[in-house]
Amino acid sequence: MELDPRSLIVASVMSAALMGLVSVAFAHLRGEDRIIGTWGRAMLVLAAGLLALALRGAVADWISIALANSAIVAALVIAMHALRAFLGQRPRDALGWGLTAGLFVFLLVYSEIRPHYLPRILAVSAALILIAVRGALLLRRHAPAECRHSARFTEFIFWGVAAMTAARVVGVLLAEVQDPMASNLLNTATFLFYAGFILVTTLGVMWMEIETLQAGLVRAARIDSLTGLNNRGTFLQEFAREEARAARGGPAFSLAVFDLDRFKQVNDRYGHPAGDQVLRAFADVLRATIRPYDVVGRYGGEEFALLMPQTGKETATRIAERVRHELEGRGVTVAAKRIEVTVSAGVASYGVDGADWDALLSAADNALYVAKKAGRNRVQPAGVKSPA
Repeated sequence: MELDPRSLIVASVMSAALMGLVSVAFAHLRGEDRIIGTWGRAMLVLAAGLLALALRGAVADWISIALANSAIVAALVIAMHALRAFLGQRPRDALGWGLTAGLFVFLLVYSEIRPHYLPRILAVSAALILIAVRGALLLRRHAPAECRHSARFTEFIFWGVAAMTAARVVGVLLAEVQDPMASNLLNTATFLFYAGFILVTTLGVMWMEIETLQAGLVRAARIDSLTGLNNRGTFLQEFAREEARAARGGPAFSLAVFDLDRFKQVNDRYGHPAGDQVLRAFADVLRATIRPYDVVGRYGGEEFALLMPQTGKETATRIAERVRHELEGRGVTVAAKRIEVTVSAGVASYGVDGADWDALLSAADNALYVAKKAGRNRVQPAGVKSPA
């Protein structure tokens, strides 16, 4: 049984309108338009184009042919805008909009001046294939890790659109009757596929949005929002794993606790935004100075902790000293003015200064206190007397 293509187009109109309204509403409720809001607007434009296409014979040809097909292509260009913005690419698309404008003029010529179906179907199909391939390649090359599965799913759909459209071109070239509204297997399969495309791609985009939101929630639970370092809870989890390895006979490790010197004076003199900038700057120093397998976290306020696996106290002290020296040399620039910032640290080693978190932290804190008392801007290993 063959379905009427016009009925399938009307079903596509309803599907696109529904997906568009749901997407726009979802973005509005979230108060943020990452991808789904713009995608929803694209679906509404697509619904308008499909509606004009379904009115073939009831309205002027330039509306049901030139305007309708150009609106469909424009909807896909807007959808690509949403994808590019979501993936961190330049959202502007001169090629897409130029293609849409050129297609409109081309369709006007071959619907009003020199009416001919074949050039129109070839031009529209070429535009759809180009945009679908661009969308698939965009997702393949730039999909972030947190939504890799949903992006790959959506990518395959775009490849499917390109393949289906190419198959339709071949079918049209071989068909005896070239009428998009004729009830035949080719038209039925094409419009049925496009109706499914609207639903499935919107679900894929929503999946991408949801996966990204989930990754953001996980990140917010594990990462300090100001510095981008591990928060206290995450750092303690890493410490527990390293402690378990050491307890099973693995290599020892060391802990360094850093505290920015006279940080309260920075806040009082320059303001809390400047203090936040100092914290971020020190976090950058830590990231740039420590080894790839070290673990660093913001322990609280202006205090930071550094976990150094497979590292004895002497090596750990040198690493902490390197951090101290880097911050001292770099300083922090606030409002075009350089602020001299220093840090003090205490270093303790597992099995020597303690065998659990409380004992090791206490030893590192005591060493930090000695460093502060001795004049600040220094690294003090636990169990070693500070030089007079």
